[in-house]
Amino acid sequence: MMSGAPLLLAEINAVDLRCHRRVNWQCEAGLNLLLGENGSGKTTLLEAVFLMGHGRSFRQARDPHLARHGVQNFSIDGRWTRYGPMHVQVGSGTNGVRIHLQGRLLQRRSDLNEALPVLVESPQAARLVDGIPAERRRWLDQMMLYCRPDLMRQYQAYLRCLMQRSRLMRKRAAESEIEIWEQQMAAHGLVIMQVRSELIAAMNDELQKENELCETRLSLRLQTSAPDSLEQWTRKLSGQRKQGQRILRIGPHCDRLQLDFGGRDIRAVGSRGQQKLAAIALRLAECRLRMQHRGLIPVLLLDDCFEALDSRRREGLTSRLLAHPGQVLMTGPALDRSVQQADIHCTTLATVGDEQSGYLENRMGRKTASVSLEEAA
Repeated sequence: MMSGAPLLLAEINAVDLRCHRRVNWQCEAGLNLLLGENGSGKTTLLEAVFLMGHGRSFRQARDPHLARHGVQNFSIDGRWTRYGPMHVQVGSGTNGVRIHLQGRLLQRRSDLNEALPVLVESPQAARLVDGIPAERRRWLDQMMLYCRPDLMRQYQAYLRCLMQRSRLMRKRAAESEIEIWEQQMAAHGLVIMQVRSELIAAMNDELQKENELCETRLSLRLQTSAPDSLEQWTRKLSGQRKQGQRILRIGPHCDRLQLDFGGRDIRAVGSRGQQKLAAIALRLAECRLRMQHRGLIPVLLLDDCFEALDSRRREGLTSRLLAHPGQVLMTGPALDRSVQQADIHCTTLATVGDEQSGYLENRMGRKTASVSLEEAA
């Protein structure tokens, strides 16, 4: 059970963001479900929350594309609680996105990510389960640097040595000069490999707690490409160099992270529904691991998380998310019968003045106001 403090989003206001002319969403602690028809802009609201935590879109879209069609600028205003009230503003600027935290202009996006940890699972975000190995490796490194910020220098030094070695190989520099960079690269790489191994072991311990959700054992496995000693690593680098191999395929930048489902690669044996639950289980385990290192439970964004799930597994997922101590913001096209009686804070996304944009009732008998929205003409 997590004992950290949950990060909470209380309210978000967005103007001229993608399809929205103006939209306001008030959220509460616990599980928040945003309902609406296809194309109504539900994912865009999750994207706005992610923007406040990362300064970029999880859709990997370029900043100018975030503004509504025919409009130059957009703005997002959010009220958060992180041990105390916090105010975040994100908007278009001359040189891209401008971010203000507590009224102060931020120069680095990393400052925002540390202050407001937000995780997302969306078909349009990084595909951790069925995506390319580089996406899983990037995800692992981001989590590693968040949990172990003291490793940043080692990580940057490894990448610098890797680039210098490649540059010298292209110039056909002297072997003695290249060997200096190879020794440093191997030394930094061994540290990164050790921390990665410890992190994966910790993640696998957390994933065991999600066996009931996934209905089988879920685990991460790292396929490393480098030896576990400095001497063997430098000897292997030297051997590749003498064979004329310019592309380096040894080191943490080449490691492959695999997600096993019952001991086998989930991409080969898992159905779409099983892969969906596995991706959510990964994010839940990540929430706990980040909390253990920083003491703050991230906000979890789940876009269309009921997709490809039958009614029984929807009920199981809903029960699991309701037990999660952090705030969860999720989207869906309609309120499923299997979760109608759950204690979920439901909100309907509908055009202002539309007679169909009524209120939804949750199990507690309390009505939650619909989002006010003005769509583009």
